[in-house]
Amino acid sequence: MLKARFLDVSVQASVPNLIRNLQKELNLTYMFVTHNLSVVHHMSDRVVVMYLGKVVELADKNSIYEHPKHPYTYQLMKAIPQPDPEAKHKLALLEGDVPSPINIPAGCRFHPRCKYADERCRTEEPVLIKTKGGQFVACHKEPDFEAKESQS
Repeated sequence: MLKARFLDVSVQASVPNLIRNLQKELNLTYMFVTHNLSVVHHMSDRVVVMYLGKVVELADKNSIYEHPKHPYTYQLMKAIPQPDPEAKHKLALLEGDVPSPINIPAGCRFHPRCKYADERCRTEEPVLIKTKGGQFVACHKEPDFEAKESQS
């Protein structure tokens, strides 16, 4: 019987640092796949956000963390726990269920959970386009999420 073995916290923290150091020393490019957004921020120069197997946003890490352009990316960034308990942080929870990857919805894959979705989102799949800020986003809308959220 195989037993799962887990790395202790100090070793977990040292592995990403080792990878970053090797990248710098050996001029490496790598692809790091994870759901841990804190690790992504620490490890990455550029970030790709996917939803149901499709790229919805691509940008350098600072742009994507500070000014997400896709509603799913925005929700992900709002869900990152904040270390400061005094910080004003409105937790953004996604509504609805994740659609089945076997039966992907027509149009934008995120539309069943997106509060900005309209008829076009339900019928037409968005393509990845470059925004004025240099980010790439697959969304029919490019709302200012922070402004819209502060109004609600």
